[in-house]
Amino acid sequence: MVDRTELQNKARLVESHRQHLEELQRRMDQIVGVINEHQVTEEVLARLISMAESGASKAHVSIGAGVTLNYQHDATSAGTAMVDLGSGVFGERNWQEVIDILAKRRAEFNDLQETLLKQATSIEEKLGQLAKEFNEAAEKLQAPESQPTSPKTPELQSSDETNKPSPKQRRRGSMFGSELTLDD
Repeated sequence: MVDRTELQNKARLVESHRQHLEELQRRMDQIVGVINEHQVTEEVLARLISMAESGASKAHVSIGAGVTLNYQHDATSAGTAMVDLGSGVFGERNWQEVIDILAKRRAEFNDLQETLLKQATSIEEKLGQLAKEFNEAAEKLQAPESQPTSPKTPELQSSDETNKPSPKQRRRGSMFGSELTLDD
């Protein structure tokens, strides 16, 4: 026999797993954004390298607030960029080294994304199982309530009684009927 407390605990567990799944999804979306940013940066640097090898490379670099700087690099020296080396420490590295650093980071983010995806899949499976258990428990709880309390056979009503409106009975449960919800 399932009681309301157990059913409410199952509902809380379902809600907790659902929220955890949503948080994982937000993290995965953020990681995808970071991966894309790394990929674009690598492509820009690779393009600058190829342009520098054929002569000089030029670019317009947006610095924010609608302001763009003209950038020009001649092929006499390797191009450099400032890159975050970790813990907020920046260092000047040549473009190829920066591409290598970004590729390594992107691989780490891809691994993290894969890990989060596995966790999300696991949580989805657990959530499905918990929801199934909740629904089964709710059906078990509702089944005894919907059965009549006395085993008497119903008496036939006279035709006068069938035309009378029956007094309204107080409904129990949610505003959508007597079905149990996750809030019950």
